[in-house]
Amino acid sequence: MKRIFLQDLKLKALALIFAVALWFFVAGQSSTEVGFLIPVGLKGTPRGMVMVSVPPDEIEVRVMGPKFVINNLSPSQIQVGLDMSGAREGLNNLRIVPGDIAVPMGVEVVKTRPVSVDIRLERLITVNLPIKVRLTGRPASGYKVIDVNVSPRSVAATGVRKEMRDLSGVYTKPVDVSGLTSSALFTVQLDMPAKEFRSVSYDKVDVKVVIGKGK
Repeated sequence: MKRIFLQDLKLKALALIFAVALWFFVAGQSSTEVGFLIPVGLKGTPRGMVMVSVPPDEIEVRVMGPKFVINNLSPSQIQVGLDMSGAREGLNNLRIVPGDIAVPMGVEVVKTRPVSVDIRLERLITVNLPIKVRLTGRPASGYKVIDVNVSPRSVAATGVRKEMRDLSGVYTKPVDVSGLTSSALFTVQLDMPAKEFRSVSYDKVDVKVVIGKGK
């Protein structure tokens, strides 16, 4: 055992001396402060929620440390990750604390600008909305639209609660019945503004337009 301990003793002693010297060198360095613009990362967004307003793309992070460390520091070595797990529906003011910022050893976060960010969350809901057919044009002379059937009759749509609660249905793209003399079947795209719906169970329906004799 003693032989193993004494093996390469000189090298171990030199390594220890070097480590101690480096520590004294770092400790003796004057501290300096610098600021970086760092991208803001978000984590832990509550399930069933969606952000309708987001924080700035970047915040200023001011750090302090030994001069030789700061001189070799790059923005890529600093990361900002705000924890959203405790956020609630509505407006959330998230204070930026040192624990949200990862920096290299020997570097200290002095302050951030801004010191907090506002994020608004809205709850997602899924509702079944009836499908309404939009017709355009007129059948041939002496004919008229007797009935309109759509299959399926409703669509399951997911969106932000405040945008979904006032919706009474979903329309199809216009179905042109110009010049028809007999019933016809159409496959039609639903007319859904992207901002209102995050997802839908399907985006096309079959529309049967029943044509009959008429004045």
